[in-house]
Amino acid sequence: MNSSALLCVVTGILWAAAPLIGRFSAVSAMMMAALVAFGSFLAILPLAFSQNYLAASPKALILGLTAGIINGLGLLIFYRLIAGSNEGSWEMSRVVPATFVLVPIFTAFGAMIFFRETVTAEKIIGLVLAAGAIWFLK
Repeated sequence: MNSSALLCVVTGILWAAAPLIGRFSAVSAMMMAALVAFGSFLAILPLAFSQNYLAASPKALILGLTAGIINGLGLLIFYRLIAGSNEGSWEMSRVVPATFVLVPIFTAFGAMIFFRETVTAEKIIGLVLAAGAIWFLK
């Protein structure tokens, strides 16, 4: 297994564990999002002090902070999905996988549009299959 595949597997396991643990907490969606964000902050805290922020351009800093805000908004909505599964509104086993499958679909299209990544038959087939997976989870 190459290092990127291993990193994908480890990330997938960790990201799958977070909503499961979050659901066990039975706290509100907003509290869980805040707790997860704070936990994420604690996880990266040692790394944060090792960076030379003065070497980064203002554009890079603004884009990084913007990405963090967008991620935070997604986190709030994501944990609303988890709270909804606790309330019986929907099944976590359907909404969490569907959410995670939408990420590569939107990322792939964004990369093709903004970074001019190549569009191949394999990518299109993969995206169609990912969309099919969402359909099967409904």
